[in-house]
Amino acid sequence: MNQYQAQLSGLETFVSNLNSLYIELIVDNAVRSHNIKELKVKIDEALIHNDKEAFFNYTNELKALEEL
Repeated sequence: MNQYQAQLSGLETFVSNLNSLYIELIVDNAVRSHNIKELKVKIDEALIHNDKEAFFNYTNELKALEEL
């Protein structure tokens, strides 16, 4: 293996790792967005049912999730 092939192999590995990280970020963001939407629905339901404990629990979860 010559120096050019070694550099190319290293570059391919780097690009592959970068793509994997990018995909992971996209999936994490999609899951986070989905969880935020679910929590907002649960907060609304807690308000409708006047369930203060559930409201505070879901609100705290939402705050923690939005801080990430």
